[in-house]
Amino acid sequence: MLFAVIGLCVTLAACSNKFKPRLTSQQGINFKVTSLAQALQLAKTQNKPLFVFAHASWCPTCKKMEQEVLVKKDLGQIYNNQLVNVAIDVDSPEGKKLNELHPIRATPTLFFFNADGSVVKKLEGFTTDQELLSVAHELGR
Repeated sequence: MLFAVIGLCVTLAACSNKFKPRLTSQQGINFKVTSLAQALQLAKTQNKPLFVFAHASWCPTCKKMEQEVLVKKDLGQIYNNQLVNVAIDVDSPEGKKLNELHPIRATPTLFFFNADGSVVKKLEGFTTDQELLSVAHELGR
């Protein structure tokens, strides 16, 4: 029994380190971790759309996006220059506030807001880099 408990603790520790969100990458999208209110204010001040990546630490689809999609150089070049990018953990107090304002049915959920704070687009589940590039181009018009 003791070995099972120790094994479980080691496994959980390894998973938590392995699956920490990659909210900043050298080439991909760099996310700020802040409140929705502060992010909306920043988007308004900079007159840029806001991209919110609503994720969860326990979500395998979120991890897949973080490791395979959000790290893409072409996404980073566009998103880091043309949008304000924010990541919000759905289990955090900010995530709960976001869920109250804009219900989250799946993780990840990707929100795109205009600089005025209105929701332009909401995507649920795994989203490819091509889909994200398409949204960025739509917002840039």
